[in-house]
Amino acid sequence: KIVEWYGSKEKAMEAQKNPTDAGLVTAYQKRITAVMQKLADKMGTDVNDMGVKEIVGEYDFVAKQLYQMDDVSALMKELAAAYQTNETMQKVQDSIYGDGATAYIGQAIQAFYA
Repeated sequence: KIVEWYGSKEKAMEAQKNPTDAGLVTAYQKRITAVMQKLADKMGTDVNDMGVKEIVGEYDFVAKQLYQMDDVSALMKELAAAYQTNETMQKVQDSIYGDGATAYIGQAIQAFYA
């Protein structure tokens, strides 16, 4: 899957040779948490709403930086599917962001990459 997400074995290997600084990883993780909260706060809003799409666009940008990938769409689509179908993930994430938030976030991500 990693090679698929990076687009080639060479790109995946290059990203592994240049790992992101631990401090930056923490900062990116905090930004992703903030993005997830913003999306959860939009729950009930149409996932095609421009405001929702802007937030998912921020998620896209941060994920590209964190994972050192030019295109995170394949990774994000898989994540969106997991958010919508993985009950364990939903239980954990919903305990943080509110009941139903995880599935909504998955729908928003899926709409962004459609």
